[in-house]
Amino acid sequence: MSNIPIFTTFHAFSAGALWLLGTLVLLGVNQTNTKADRWLSLFFYLMASLFTRLFLEGLGIQHSILLHVLELPSWAIFPCFYMAVRYLVDPQAKNKDWPMHFFPFFAFLLFSLVYLMPIFFNVPHQQPPQLPPWIQFSIRYFFFAQTLLYWIACYLLLRRHRKNIQQVASFTEKINLQWLQYLLIAILLLIAIRLLDLFSPHVTYYIPAGYFLGIILLAYFTLTQQSIYNTESPQLIDAAESPQQKIAHERLTPSQVEELKQVILREMNDKKFYLDPSLTLSILSTKLGINSHDLSYILNNGLHKSFYQFINELRTEEAKVLLLSDDTRHLDLLGIATRAGFNSKTTFYTTFKKSTGITPKAYIDRYSRASSAQ
Repeated sequence: MSNIPIFTTFHAFSAGALWLLGTLVLLGVNQTNTKADRWLSLFFYLMASLFTRLFLEGLGIQHSILLHVLELPSWAIFPCFYMAVRYLVDPQAKNKDWPMHFFPFFAFLLFSLVYLMPIFFNVPHQQPPQLPPWIQFSIRYFFFAQTLLYWIACYLLLRRHRKNIQQVASFTEKINLQWLQYLLIAILLLIAIRLLDLFSPHVTYYIPAGYFLGIILLAYFTLTQQSIYNTESPQLIDAAESPQQKIAHERLTPSQVEELKQVILREMNDKKFYLDPSLTLSILSTKLGINSHDLSYILNNGLHKSFYQFINELRTEEAKVLLLSDDTRHLDLLGIATRAGFNSKTTFYTTFKKSTGITPKAYIDRYSRASSAQ
């Protein structure tokens, strides 16, 4: 053991952390959703087997049946993560195409069972057969290419989710999966470390420590995530592709869109539904008596705004009045935000500054000075 590079032990630390992390996720410590938890825990377990293999290789063990068994699931690691992300952004997803994502893994498993495993069992000390160079190249770099492709696919899923939730929700803090963004960043760090390992041999000695740092970040962002609050399916409306919107487009003429737009504006002005901080597209649809798909279509095409923009701009206008009102001088900014219908202080500040170009406090100061000058 004294001849083993000390940094190799970091692979053991990484493997242990991942085994524990997978178990915690499987037990539901974050109360997300069961399907996503299962896929995410499987992702961590398979990552743990990968780092276990790296540690054993660091000990000088080669051509072992155990090493081969630990290597078998490598090509299933990131398909598992992709499936977890799909269920996180859409808990009701059917995902019947999941076998397609695991085809490389099943192909490698079949190849192993037919071509490699008999050698380990029948002639334990015989070297595995020498494979053609193109197969060696494919096996060596396919995992890295697969990792990059699935990382991009997961990022696009998250990006689409954030776009879609603005079509159905007026608040996004607890459903925008910010923790998942950080998780993707941690995985990107691991990919960057792998790139260093491939193209900068002089840093190879320190790579295990870099991996361990990435695993710690992975664990932190996983375990500190908030519970997911699903207001309604974010896939209900897709501004670009929803077939329901195409149907709405066919049944709503421009004059009907204009008429219903005026109804919506009048009702919102008179009844101020936007003051409800939990307002969603389906709730407003019920209050207005307009089909949710038609309502979304009118907002996007009649007002050229998402549901999120429409509601929070109305709340911003309400906040402007409240900020300058004598009746609300006893309230702090959080109180103003809540009274205007905002679900959080963050959304209030962001929306207000985007609309006015200044912060709420600067808005008060500007109009106070204007009043004093008059």
